Amino acid sequence: MALPPEPFIVDTHQDLAYHCLEHNRELADCGGGDCMITLPWLQQAGVRLVCATLFTEPKQPEFTRRYKLHTEYEMYLEWFDTYRDELWLIRSQADLARLSAAAPLSAGNGQAYPIGVILMIEGCDLLDSAVELSTWFERGVRMLCLTWNGANRFASGCFAGSRGLTREGRRLLDAMEALGVILDLSHLNEQGIDEALARFTGAVCSGHTNARSVCDIERNISDLQAVAVAERGGVIGINMLAPLVVRGWKRGDPLPSIESALDHVEHLAELTGRSHVGIGADLDGGLTPENTPAGINRITDLPQLGEALSHRGWRHNDVAGFMGANWWRFFERSLPA
Repeated sequence: MALPPEPFIVDTHQDLAYHCLEHNRELADCGGGDCMITLPWLQQAGVRLVCATLFTEPKQPEFTRRYKLHTEYEMYLEWFDTYRDELWLIRSQADLARLSAAAPLSAGNGQAYPIGVILMIEGCDLLDSAVELSTWFERGVRMLCLTWNGANRFASGCFAGSRGLTREGRRLLDAMEALGVILDLSHLNEQGIDEALARFTGAVCSGHTNARSVCDIERNISDLQAVAVAERGGVIGINMLAPLVVRGWKRGDPLPSIESALDHVEHLAELTGRSHVGIGADLDGGLTPENTPAGINRITDLPQLGEALSHRGWRHNDVAGFMGANWWRFFERSLPA
């Protein structure tokens, strides 16, 4: 399968519907708040493929969360209808091939291309059981994070002790494998990651995390686990949240530099090879210009990452891989046929 025309970006973690719902705004309009992503900015940045979340805050009452989960899903459906030329739901390898071959949009949009959207559930605690996954698969979901930071009926998150997968969690992995759903290991605790890698034989990645050896926080991935993900053909997406970039960072501290974020990229690339690193920026999921690297104020700033890697001596093909091609090839292999 051919890649899209360069340059292009793939970002495997964007909380699009969550942010628009929480801030009562439309995807095409920033709405005047702390907004990092709009549809025009995605086009301007050269983004061709995103993993867009269905996410709700675990602290909220369950009935509120269920309402928001389904509202977010309905928002995506509405966007796919309203922006049918600009946003395409990607369910399969065939959909991805069609997206890769898509022509630019009308002249009024410059060289903007259609943007593919892979739906993912971040934190599965609103699933009543593994059986319910088939319903969400029919709705278009193709990737899951089992947990957020806490524990649920399936597994424990990175800040929720040492328990790994539960019996229900193992059943959910089996259901994912049968359907062809991709597992994003982000947010799982260390025991859960090890158990998931041992049990699950489907496609795995760490879609929005950083290197624990560079910033020692439980939310980041260990060196051994990063190597294991790469050995399974997975990719690790670098997250722009400041506390995951610099150890001990807290709000009010000087912002990390872009170079600090790229230290994670280079460390992981040395461990796994440059074909196993990419972008999972996590913008708009609680991220603002006040807690991301200096200069990353919105999605249109992501090309600076590639420019800085070039200044570090990375070859063109390696930079293009990090910016998008590595993830594109991963999804070519990992989405259902």
